[in-house]
Amino acid sequence: MTDLVLVTSVINTPNKQLSYSKTRSVFSRKERFEQTKKTIQSIKEKISNCKIILVECTDFNDEEYNYFKDNCDYLLNLWNDKNLHDYIFGISKSLGEGTMTIKAIQYIQQLNLEYNYLYKISGRYWLNKNFTLIEIKSNIFKRINNNPNNIFTALYKIDKESVNKLLYFLVNNIENMEKCIGYEILIAHFIKNIDKKLVDIIGLSGFVTGCGTEYNG
Repeated sequence: MTDLVLVTSVINTPNKQLSYSKTRSVFSRKERFEQTKKTIQSIKEKISNCKIILVECTDFNDEEYNYFKDNCDYLLNLWNDKNLHDYIFGISKSLGEGTMTIKAIQYIQQLNLEYNYLYKISGRYWLNKNFTLIEIKSNIFKRINNNPNNIFTALYKIDKESVNKLLYFLVNNIENMEKCIGYEILIAHFIKNIDKKLVDIIGLSGFVTGCGTEYNG
């Protein structure tokens, strides 16, 4: 049975501040597009026998649409649902990420996709030489600074049962996300009630969107 890889992405970010930063992204639309192409290329190199689902919220130009249509198995663009823009483009980063994840899981359920594990990867990041999650038959999450109450959310791996639990959890924590709770803290609460393996190195690289510094972990 195949695995699913969910890529959450916003190629064209609005010039709106977040609760913790006046700068939403230091990268241009073109740079973010090229970085997300690298995300997808790394998935194809590192995770065999998988299906890629991209969830976006961008009014694609032809180049962007054609690339994603040709290189992803499923494409969910939330742009036309204007009711979601305040959630995805608001001051709460966790509400944006949570909303896109909720919509993606609902989409997976609507399609009745069968899979063993779901890998969630934030667009613009790529799998590096330290990526070994495919070899571990478990839910995998990375601790930030060895802290189990602060969980890295740019990459994790969960089984189908846990995906369904995550959907329920996120839907019931909309109010907390509206209050700008850190998504890393929120996910730390979620994983307390599921079986998992916590790691300190997860095999992901990329550039932090608000400042442009390189991340490897």
